[in-house]
Amino acid sequence: MVFWVDTAFAIELIALALGGALLYFLKAHKVQYGFCKFIAYFVVILAFLSMACTAYYGTKYWFQGYFEKPFSMEKHKLFKKHKKPMKEHKTERRYPKKEEY
Repeated sequence: MVFWVDTAFAIELIALALGGALLYFLKAHKVQYGFCKFIAYFVVILAFLSMACTAYYGTKYWFQGYFEKPFSMEKHKLFKKHKKPMKEHKTERRYPKKEEY
């Protein structure tokens, strides 16, 4: 779990750097492409928002104890056993064998 948060944050930093580099390139060369400026600002704003969400949920999971192990199977919801016993499948055949046609 901790590696997923680190990976997401690293990708968001890369997106922020690329958006900032595009914005710097457009302003340095005085290019007047409105769509490119829109894309650059959109990437920067989206990177900041996703970094805030990743930081929030990373901190939340850290306080809940998910970061004790790289992937704590004891506390993860997918690996909890069901309280209800699973029903057994019926062994009846629905269709006849090929020889019975």
